[in-house]
Amino acid sequence: MSLPQALPGREGGFARVLVCRGCCCGTEHKHPDVDHDAQVEALRAVARVRVVDCVDECAQSNVVIVRPGDGRSIWFGRILDETSTAALCEWLADRAATDIPDLLAGHRFERASVAEAATTVFLRRPT
Repeated sequence: MSLPQALPGREGGFARVLVCRGCCCGTEHKHPDVDHDAQVEALRAVARVRVVDCVDECAQSNVVIVRPGDGRSIWFGRILDETSTAALCEWLADRAATDIPDLLAGHRFERASVAEAATTVFLRRPT
C-alpha cells in the first residue's frame, strides 16, 4: 500500500483527525523508523488534520483520533507503519462509510473517560 497524495480540490476531506505529537507520539526518539511528517501529510490528503499535544495515551503511540462528524471520537493507537496509515487513509477517503477495516480493528481502543479525553485534547496547546 502506498500513502495517498493530496489531489487538488480534495484536501481536507469530511472528517476531523487529531494526531498526537506530544511527549512521545511522533518522535524519532521513540519511533525512529516512522516518517512522522509523511504520516501527517497522508492524513491531510483525506481529512482535516490538527496536530495536538500529548493525549496521555503514550502506551498506544502513535495515536490518531478520528471524528467523523457524527459526534463520535474513534481512537486508534500504534499507527506506526505505512500499511496502517494507508489503511486509515483509505477508510477516511471512503468517508468512513464502512465498518472499521480488519487491518485497523486491532488498532482501535477506547479511552477510559470521555470527559478526561475532552479535557486533554482541547485544553492543551499543540506543539
